[in-house]
Order: sequence, then C-alpha cells, then structure tokens
Amino acid sequence: MRLVTGVTAGLISLTLTVLLAVYRPELSEWAWTKAEERGRTGEASLFAWALIALPLAGLLQTPVARRRGARIGAGWTLLAGYWLFVLLMATVAWQTEGLFPATDGPGKSGGVFGAAVGLVIGTPVYAVVSGSVFRTVRPEETLGEQVRDHVAGVVVLTGALAGAVAGLACGLGFRLPTEGAPALVLPGGILWGLHAGAALGYFVAARLQPSPAPRRTTTELALTFARTGATLLVCCLCVSQLGWVLPGWTVVVVGIPAPFLLFVCAARWEWLGRWVSLRTVEVPKGAFA
Repeated sequence: MRLVTGVTAGLISLTLTVLLAVYRPELSEWAWTKAEERGRTGEASLFAWALIALPLAGLLQTPVARRRGARIGAGWTLLAGYWLFVLLMATVAWQTEGLFPATDGPGKSGGVFGAAVGLVIGTPVYAVVSGSVFRTVRPEETLGEQVRDHVAGVVVLTGALAGAVAGLACGLGFRLPTEGAPALVLPGGILWGLHAGAALGYFVAARLQPSPAPRRTTTELALTFARTGATLLVCCLCVSQLGWVLPGWTVVVVGIPAPFLLFVCAARWEWLGRWVSLRTVEVPKGAFA
C-alpha cells in the first residue's frame, strides 16, 4: 500500500508540475527565465517536482501511516526538514551549476548535472514518498530511537551521494593541469568524494547516538572512510600530474585502474591497509522501514 501511494504521489506531482509551468508561468517566470538562459530547465523542473511531491506524498501517506499505527506528528516534522533541505539544495545548485558541463556542451554531457541533482536530493525524497518518515514504534524501541536511526540513515546516504557529486565536480573543474583532470573524474573523483561524504555522514550519525559505545563505533567507521577518501584523493592527484608531460589519453588509461589498484595493494601490504579499507556504506537496520 505504501508503494502504490508513493507512486501515485509521484505521478500526481509530475502532473501538477507540468500544469503549473503551462497554465501559471507567472508564479515562477523569473526562475524559469534564468534556467532557460543557463540551459538548466530540466534540473529546475526536477526541483519543482520534488518540492511539490514531498508535501503531497505526506498527505497521501498520512492515512496509510495512521492505519498501521505510525507517529504522524514526528513524520510531518521530518518531512518539513527534508522539504527545507531540498529548497536549500536548489539554492546551492543554482550557485554551483557552472561546475558541470552545459546541456549543449561537448559530448552532450549536460545530463551530468541533472543526475547529480537527483543523487543529492534522492534519499530524502525517497524517505518521504515511501512513507518511511512515519515511524511505527515497536515495543523494543522508543520513538526517539526510531527517529535517530532513520535520520542517521538519511544523513549517511545523502552524505555519501553528495560527496560523490562533489568529487565529480572537483574533477570536472580541475586545471592543474587540465590534461590531468580525467584522473579526478571517473572513477577517482566519485570514489574519493563518496568516501569523504560517507565519513562526514557517519560523523553526524555518531553525534546522534545516545550512548558512548555506539557513538565510538560509528566514529571509528567515519575515520576509516575519511582515511580511505584522503588516500584515494592523494592517489588521483599524483596520477593527474602526469598531465604535465603526457597527453590526456594517457592519464585516462592510468587513472581509471589506479584507484582499484590501490585497494588491491592495500589488501597485500599491511602498512597501506591501515589507510585504505574497502567497505560498503551501511545504514541502521530498519532506517527506511
């Protein structure tokens, strides 16, 4: 039932976004004009859809949540926070869109910015549309514990995905040298950014833990991701310096396998294994239940 309700909310929100743009353009005329000037109407539409979908999904999911005994007030508080986050990300995206290729740029790679926007706001939007913001309190857990686990999961996933986007953006804008940029884009930029973002997310999640033991465990996990991200960044920067003396295609050939080779070497050499660790990003169990 939650799935059907979430899909319905998404489709209705899409319809409302189109109708708003067609029949009431004066409500967002300035923003649309600026978006057209920059060739970013698709990304502007994505933000408009998300800002409509969140409250609409909340309204449709409320009866479903009430039927399963979930906490409505806490859910709407979380929803309001996520709506403000999406609004904040719209402002940030407006200021940083120049770091990404234009829609009509070489190789028609403008879709990178749209994908980046989707990754950054995707987790909180999913949390609302799926109804997981409305927490069902089980006998073995309090409402506070449920909310903390949920927020920790959203923060960790959002941090990891936003970090990957930031790493990609840094690679696309790298100019020391320009020919070395491929080493900091794919996969290097995404990998070091993902680890750095996950580390930040785990640090925040650690602060949400009420007792010292889980807080210490989460902090240690954050430090592990931070060390790995820093080492990956250093590796990519070193490879990028080949661009001073070698053509760009050589940097691509060396830069693509370099991060993966680093993980292989870390498994063989103990001293490197202290800095590089292959781990998956995990969220608290039931964070999106």
